[in-house]
Amino acid sequence: MPPGLDRVVIFAEVSAVAAALLWWGRLPGPWRRALAVLTSGLGVLFLVGALRAEGHREAATMAVVVLGPAYVTEQASASASLPYYVLTGVCLLLGTAGLAVGDATARRLGSHWMATAVVLSLLVTATRFALDKAAAPPSWTRPIGVTWLPPIVGAFFALHAKKEGRGLRNVAWSLLAYGFAVRGAVALLNVLATTLGLGSHYDVSNLVYIKNPMSGHWHEFASGSFEQLFFLALLPQLVFWPIYTVATGMIGAFLALRLVPRELGPRVPVVGAGVGMAPAQPER
Repeated sequence: MPPGLDRVVIFAEVSAVAAALLWWGRLPGPWRRALAVLTSGLGVLFLVGALRAEGHREAATMAVVVLGPAYVTEQASASASLPYYVLTGVCLLLGTAGLAVGDATARRLGSHWMATAVVLSLLVTATRFALDKAAAPPSWTRPIGVTWLPPIVGAFFALHAKKEGRGLRNVAWSLLAYGFAVRGAVALLNVLATTLGLGSHYDVSNLVYIKNPMSGHWHEFASGSFEQLFFLALLPQLVFWPIYTVATGMIGAFLALRLVPRELGPRVPVVGAGVGMAPAQPER
């Protein structure tokens, strides 16, 4: 596959799945139940794959510090069936929840669009951590990350704000709040994984010699030090990535507002529409 095209394909796939999950509460009941059954069926397929997998798998977990190159943080080793079991659990959890939630509850949940986006992003983060520890191959772990989500979340926010009569300024502030909520959780996971030696690409303790992508200079850090955590985890997660979230999220918001028909926005009632009016009577 040509360089760069793989990212386009991954983004398209991630966007389709994320859109289905974000708009899940707004879907008609039959569509939601069909999606839940499809997700559960996918979980069964992963379970079959787990039962057929044999031996052990080893995989290198990779981390990128802002715009720099990828660094190996851990050589994970696990049963070859474990990554399948992780995705089996995620799919069956989502499928069961989709079938258990009634129409009225789904509508109420769908109205909380900020909470929906944050919960989805936290689920993605937890799944990525589990797959890292399960030595899943890069083709599995690369699409599962919150970095892909801001454009589709921005579109999600924009369309809901439009229905509520709100503007793009509200969307931008919502994206900033979303970015800090999600990236704050990732930063906390970075701190816990690094200080407790939990491994995965969230554990930056092995990143002791890093090249600055802007200046080209190399920096050395003591493993597990506060300086290492500050510059490789806290500063990127709480400064750079929220800015990235707002910037790319607003691109998704603009595209959604341009491409989605205006009829999907808030409807302004026409004066007299739907009101039975008596015919005019001649004056006497």
